[in-house]
Order: sequence, then structure tokens, then C-alpha cells
Amino acid sequence: MIKKLSIKPTLKGRLLLTTYYLLLTAFLGCSAAQKSVEPSSSAASEQSGINVGFDVDDTLLFSSPAFKKAYESEEFEYSDEWWAIVNKSDEGNSIVKKVAEKILNEHKAKGDQIFAITARDGTGGDVLRGFLNRTFGIKKENIFCTHKKAEKIRELNIKIFYGDSDSDITAAQEAGAKGIRILRSPKSSYKGKYHPGEFGEEIIPNSEE
Repeated sequence: MIKKLSIKPTLKGRLLLTTYYLLLTAFLGCSAAQKSVEPSSSAASEQSGINVGFDVDDTLLFSSPAFKKAYESEEFEYSDEWWAIVNKSDEGNSIVKKVAEKILNEHKAKGDQIFAITARDGTGGDVLRGFLNRTFGIKKENIFCTHKKAEKIRELNIKIFYGDSDSDITAAQEAGAKGIRILRSPKSSYKGKYHPGEFGEEIIPNSEE
């Protein structure tokens, strides 16, 4: 007859086993955290095939470095020559805001038409259109330079408009569109017209960068 052996783990063995499970739990926790989804817009999950608009400066781009190039020049502020410098300086200077880019790509994946509307002057606008086309895949004919954003939003039948400034939100609401706030980077050189949540708009968290 063969007797069954009863093997009792030693204290050292139990400690090693406990340590193993603690390390395994920590590893799985880190893996889950790394896979967490970055914040995006609730609007990106709504009906597809709609027209969606984005502001450019401090929304799609952290563009203060491009504006700095113009301020450092000898051109008069807001002159045609000054704006031409801004519009040609995004390449190699302006930084894509990753959360806004993610939202834009979510809308594109749904089949939405993407538009960009900026209050920049149109001088040198073709250079800007080329940059936005290469960077975000926005059609050049869908990129507009105008201070009359509400009119353009209404004209293009845009249903959702993303922007950082108060005027972006109010322009969207005036045009009957849903205005959604992209947070402005604290490093932005532009400090005006910025009161997130004041107009009851949705705010995209962690969208400063």
C-alpha cells in the first residue's frame, strides 16, 4: 500500500507565494491603467454622417509658437504681412493637441464631414490649409478663415463645433449647433474670452494638451 503524502508549505514558501500574487496583482493593475481610454467627446458617439467643425488655434493646435514668430518680426501687428508669417509658421512650430485630434479621428471614422473654421486672417491661408490637410486630413476646401463663425457654421450646416474660446461656443449656439469646449493650454499666449462652462456647454476633460 502506498501512503498519501501530505505536503505542508513552509513559512518561507507561503511568503514567496504571497509575494508572487502581490506582484501579479500590481502588474495587472498597471496593464489596465495603460489601456485606459483617453477622454473624448460624447458627441462622437452620436448620429453619423453629420458636419462637424473645429476651431484651429488652441483647439486643434497649440499655435502660440507660430504667433511668436510674427510678434518677433518687424511687421506691424495684424497687418497682411504679419498674418502671412503666422500662417506659414505652423510647420515645425505649432503642436497638435492630441485629445482634439483623437476626437476628430473618431468623427472621421463615423463618416462625418470635418470642417475647420478659424478667425485668422486669410492672408497666406493656402499655406495654413496645406498644413491642416497634411496634419489632420481635413479637405482644403473645408477650411475657412473668417471672424463671422456663426454665419459660417450655419451656412455649412455644422451640427457640432469644437472650440476653446467663449466666442467659439456662443457662435455655435447662435447658429443652432452644439458647442463643445476644448480646454486651452495654460501655456497659451492668448488669455482672453475663456470661461469654461459658463454657457452650459460640454467640456472635454484633460484636453489642454
